[in-house]
Amino acid sequence: MRRNAMCSLVLAAGVFLIASAIPAHHGVAHYDMKKTIALTGTITAFDWGNPHCLVHMDVMDDTGHFRHWTLEMSSTSAMSRRGWAKDTLKRGDQVIVETHPAQNGIPLGITSSPDFALKFVVNGREVTSR
Repeated sequence: MRRNAMCSLVLAAGVFLIASAIPAHHGVAHYDMKKTIALTGTITAFDWGNPHCLVHMDVMDDTGHFRHWTLEMSSTSAMSRRGWAKDTLKRGDQVIVETHPAQNGIPLGITSSPDFALKFVVNGREVTSR
């Protein structure tokens, strides 16, 4: 009887730990995955880190003003498998990037995940294959 109670307790604790970790990853819910836009701009920073690499870039909008965009990419391991490295992007690089924009209109997009990689051209050379 005591052994069954202990097994039940361990099982319940395991289920609780797994269930609490599942919603920790935000997924792509706040991005418009049905819409893809192309941004042309200049790299201001590239954060090579986990859980996601981040690209920061300045893009001129339709009114002639610069907007600072942040693009979420995949993890360093997933990016490395696609040929990326921490020095793939440098401040001042000219880029053309396809991204799924945020649904609420803020200058935030997702360009790569473990499941997909959109077009990314750096100084005239494509670095992400589809």
